[in-house]
Amino acid sequence: MATLKEFLRISKLTGVDQYLIVDHTAKVVAHDIKDPQKLAKIIFSCGQNCFAIGKTQFKYLIFSRKNRKNIFIFPVGNYYLGVVKSKTVDNFILADNIINFLKGLV
Repeated sequence: MATLKEFLRISKLTGVDQYLIVDHTAKVVAHDIKDPQKLAKIIFSCGQNCFAIGKTQFKYLIFSRKNRKNIFIFPVGNYYLGVVKSKTVDNFILADNIINFLKGLV
């Protein structure tokens, strides 16, 4: 498994505006976001619910926002990754970039 330092390169991916990683207790492991505690609870709760429904089929979840800075949630082992998308990048491009990045870490 990748080290935290390798994982934090996620901030360099095209389309990633901000990110947040939470563990199985909703504790913030790493972030590059304002007010991480507020978003941590949302990322954790939504991630857990989606995993409960989809199990291994849960790849990611998107919350669309009016400002086009959509929020994505990805399961990563025992963690959940929350990403706020840049306005200028297509949802599918960001999702593909992150999925490929995560595959490269394993």
